[in-house]
Amino acid sequence: MSESSIIAGIDIGTTRVTEVIARLNREGQIDVLGVGEEPCQGLRRGLIIDIDSVAAAIAAANKRATRMAGVNIRKAFVGVPVIRVSCATSRGMTATSGDDWRVTATDVRHALNSAKVLAIPPDREIISVLPQEYIVDGLGGIRSPEGMTGIRLEVITKVITGQVAILENITESIERAGLIVEGRVLEPIAAAQALLTEEQTHRGVMLIDIGGQVTQVVTFYEGTPIQLLCVPIGGMHITNDISIGMKVSFDEAEKIKEKSALDGQNDTEENEFIRNIIDARLRELIELIESETREIRGRGLVPCGVVFAGAGAFTPNTTELACEILDLPAEIGKPRPIRAPRGIEPHNISQVALGIVRYVSDNSGFLIMRESQASTFEKVISGIRGWFDEFVKDFF
Repeated sequence: MSESSIIAGIDIGTTRVTEVIARLNREGQIDVLGVGEEPCQGLRRGLIIDIDSVAAAIAAANKRATRMAGVNIRKAFVGVPVIRVSCATSRGMTATSGDDWRVTATDVRHALNSAKVLAIPPDREIISVLPQEYIVDGLGGIRSPEGMTGIRLEVITKVITGQVAILENITESIERAGLIVEGRVLEPIAAAQALLTEEQTHRGVMLIDIGGQVTQVVTFYEGTPIQLLCVPIGGMHITNDISIGMKVSFDEAEKIKEKSALDGQNDTEENEFIRNIIDARLRELIELIESETREIRGRGLVPCGVVFAGAGAFTPNTTELACEILDLPAEIGKPRPIRAPRGIEPHNISQVALGIVRYVSDNSGFLIMRESQASTFEKVISGIRGWFDEFVKDFF
């Protein structure tokens, strides 16, 4: 099994940490090798507030995932929430280096790296560089330039930056768990990779990922994210409302919420009361999203409607309220096909962790960078071999 083909994705969620270890097979499909989950109480409103608690959960999830996969993982890609992120447009350029002036994956990576050269405040750091359009010798509108012929490759990108403090807390948590951050992927974009089709992202679609304490939204058009949004309301707020309204514990309220999803339209007085509590909070959430996305929807950029993700997506009446308030078709996302070990159901795996793996496997820049960077051990061995060769030449 080639080590360069194995990818680990970590989702640091509000209530649990999930690690997925997978590889890209010869058919270009995702084979899940191992999954590890561990409850986590070290976050509040999507942000880490207890690094030790999060690190312990990451270490436990990694131990379970590596044991199932039968491999030892020391590096991982991690999800980053779209909290306090900002976006800037940047342009990068490079000369092509392939045979017959053909654009290579390395050229694409160089162009994207050159787009990172822009003024950034000291309290911010680049999370992602998202290509919007490639231009080869002045010909624009290109989505995938590899293999095309040209002398100059340009790229127009969206550079996403986040607060250094938030990113450092994520990195510190990963490192205290004994791992290395190999790269970062925005959480709603990762979820989109796991749930949305290429046709949806090209024609225009909105993904709403309802987490425990925050809801993250990404809107795609022509295959590119055009808006990122975070709303400080999640599934735990609904549970808390039920707890207060029904005068029960939080755990009991969670069971009531789950039962109400199964009961469907069973019209009893108690169920009606519970649905009213749920609908009030859901309406608040979706109305906030409606306000923030009004311009994009008004321009007709979301013809494929709304797709819901996250555990909160299964809250009763979610899609119905979305249709009413957003005036768009709405559905709960269905995971894209993967191959997983026996006993692992794809719909029960964190779609963010799965999406991280798929995003990285589809991004040749990540894989080229990985293959081009020899491990420390390999560099040491290479250096010893070089010294020994020179020694032999001098001695004899």
